[in-house]
Amino acid sequence: MEKFKQTFLSKKGLIIVAGAAAAVLVAVVLFFAINSVRNSGNHVKGVDVSAYQGDIDWKKLADQDIYFAFIKATEGKDHVDKNFEKNWKEARKTHLKVGAYHFVNFDQDGKTQADHFINTVPKENDSLPPVIDLELYGDYLNKPMDKNKVQAIVNDMIVWFKDYYEKTPIIYTNYNTYNTYLSDAFAEIPIWICDISDQEPDLKGGHEWLFWQYSQREILNGYSGEERFIDMDLYNGDLRQFKKQFE
Repeated sequence: MEKFKQTFLSKKGLIIVAGAAAAVLVAVVLFFAINSVRNSGNHVKGVDVSAYQGDIDWKKLADQDIYFAFIKATEGKDHVDKNFEKNWKEARKTHLKVGAYHFVNFDQDGKTQADHFINTVPKENDSLPPVIDLELYGDYLNKPMDKNKVQAIVNDMIVWFKDYYEKTPIIYTNYNTYNTYLSDAFAEIPIWICDISDQEPDLKGGHEWLFWQYSQREILNGYSGEERFIDMDLYNGDLRQFKKQFE
């Protein structure tokens, strides 16, 4: 019995070691797979930020192999990110292409939210298109709002953004929200998808992704907020295509 116990423990130890080794191997493969995409010459990197990144040294941040930045501007009908105005002005002094995003409140109509964004974000010919940040949140994660109501909010925002900025807006979203509200709608609107994985995004319904948020835990130099991580994004194309599309 004692011999059997020792043998069992030895085998158990080998299984544990083998399992740990396999986990490490998967992590290493995942790391290099993601980094191969990050460093691919076929993609252009950028960041998205909000007040959580605190005071940003935009010159320092821009010098870290990034080409664009999306900055949180507004939320709902009356919230303005406390650092938006400063971030917008300082980021535009660098080589970065700069855009702003609005976090959608499901309980407020699209026109009111669009007006709030328009009153906050300057119309600049050389800026990136405005972004509609559509994500299930709070109680709506377990009980999503009616599809037609959400699509009506988004449609109103698209119409007003197109009219004012004279650019087709972008929708930022994740797979859960995309599959709930977007997979069969707004085919003409570019998608910026959150997909923290080792493979490029695969969207149902015929949409192509324009931007891909591939990491929410990157650490760069140049900011000092309560959030030590920063979101990283990729453009679906090379630098020549990026410049042609947005310049």
